[in-house]
Amino acid sequence: MLNETAVRTWITDFLVSLTGAEVAAITGDAPFYNLGIDSVDAVVMAGAMEEHFGTEIEATLVLRNATIDELIADLRESGLLA
Repeated sequence: MLNETAVRTWITDFLVSLTGAEVAAITGDAPFYNLGIDSVDAVVMAGAMEEHFGTEIEATLVLRNATIDELIADLRESGLLA
């Protein structure tokens, strides 16, 4: 199982790197769309998460969530987060 804090931090760092946004702009309830994240970026993020954490993360898991908070909740419901 993955650690929620580590995953949340990784997602924030990934989004900062991808978008160039300030860390303060990457809040849990900020819609990915408002950050400029599209479906291709979501698939890339899922692959990068999978590689970083060494566990399978389906792209649809990222695609079906609009915010970090929603993604974290979905990861928890999927049994991937402790």
